[in-house]
Amino acid sequence: MTRRTGNHEIVEQLQTALESFLKDHRTAAETESQWAEDTKGMTSRELQELSGCGCDDCRKAGELLGSI
Repeated sequence: MTRRTGNHEIVEQLQTALESFLKDHRTAAETESQWAEDTKGMTSRELQELSGCGCDDCRKAGELLGSI
């Protein structure tokens, strides 16, 4: 059961914050040689499906994205 509170603006802001968080983490990770090495064998599709940089925080944020 999903509770409807009418806080659409707040939900939109939370979604925007999650998107920004994931984008920031991904951008920072792309500059790190270790991340480049860790993702070297991934296909472009796998990289697209990766939430943010792939860390635990990004995985959690990816799970929340769209489900709030």
